[in-house]
Amino acid sequence: MAQEKWSVQTRWLHMGMALTVTLQLAISLVMEPPDEKSASALARAAFEAHEAVGIAAVIIVLAHWLWSLSSRADGGLVRLFPWNGSAWREVKSDASMLMNRQLPDGGARGGLPGLVHGLGFLAVSGMALTGAALFVLFPETGKPGDTAEFIADVHSFIANFVWAYWGGHVALALLHKKAGHSTVQDMFSLKP
Repeated sequence: MAQEKWSVQTRWLHMGMALTVTLQLAISLVMEPPDEKSASALARAAFEAHEAVGIAAVIIVLAHWLWSLSSRADGGLVRLFPWNGSAWREVKSDASMLMNRQLPDGGARGGLPGLVHGLGFLAVSGMALTGAALFVLFPETGKPGDTAEFIADVHSFIANFVWAYWGGHVALALLHKKAGHSTVQDMFSLKP
């Protein structure tokens, strides 16, 4: 069965999110705030890189939201957030297939793959939103205020979901590849 492809815009936005999220997660493993006395030069530079890549991530996430809200090219938001009956039935059908040890098709469709993308998009959006707030509110030196500390805690909390999503997303992409689905090639193809 030939799979429908994502729009070129969605593929570019996905590639941008994949790159910035992967970089952000990797950088977060070595970074420390510049005012931390024990921070190495590498840890301080990593923090600065985290801020720069974070700004790029915010721009890409906002562009993806604008594209998702304004375009019907990829089925609109209902593919990512199955709030109507037919979309939810597709999710349940895919879940039933999984329960029977069958991998549903991936690709540019709703159902379980769309819902999983939607949940990941929400987690990454939460990280981008809290990261942007920290960029604005967190002081370069001195003690941060209670609001900045709270947002930093929320940012760290959401990071756990983004890590879990990232690992699961990569694992599922490899599983689809092993099953012979063209999901990965279709997402990262630059051809229209």
